[in-house]
Amino acid sequence: MKKIAKPKLPAIFTDAKDLMSLCKDEFYLNGYRFQDALISLCEIAHLHLDGCLFINVDFEECAFDQVDLLDCRFENCDLSNCKFTDGALHRLEFHHCRMMGCDFSGSVIANTSFTNNNGKYANFSNTKCKHVNFVGMDLSLSSFNQSVFTHTAFEECNLKKCEFINTPLKGIDFSTSVIDGITINIENLKGVCVSSDQAITLAKLMGLIIKE
Repeated sequence: MKKIAKPKLPAIFTDAKDLMSLCKDEFYLNGYRFQDALISLCEIAHLHLDGCLFINVDFEECAFDQVDLLDCRFENCDLSNCKFTDGALHRLEFHHCRMMGCDFSGSVIANTSFTNNNGKYANFSNTKCKHVNFVGMDLSLSSFNQSVFTHTAFEECNLKKCEFINTPLKGIDFSTSVIDGITINIENLKGVCVSSDQAITLAKLMGLIIKE
């Protein structure tokens, strides 16, 4: 894994439940803790969250276009189908979250860890990932098309039927992850690290016939 900066969380939080009411007059929120809460039908563009903590929060049909997330942690949250499109995400942690169908397309993601989340069907297309760790995560059937990876790691992830179309993979290590049915441009395989078994799988994608 790559060493990444952790969120700079405040020592003391202000407890809150209703994100919409907080955003009526101010789209910049700092130092809030949301715990055991439901945030439903929340569509806010240009929201800025700084130093916020989310624990056991259910985000239901939420969209945060061009969101600015800085120094935040999400733990045991349900972010399924939540949209963070065209956002700026820096020093974040997502741990043990349900993130099926979560949409990060067009975002810049830096110094962020995704650990033990269910991110099946997630969309990371057209993202720029720098110092990002995906660890123990189910990313099957997800999309990373036309993305840029810098110091990004996938460790023990499920990448079955993932798409990496037009995404350079030089320096990416897939050796501990499952990549069955992965979709990759042949020209973008240069410099990728795989296990011997995975090399056979990728060779078949290139049209090679492997004799036993």
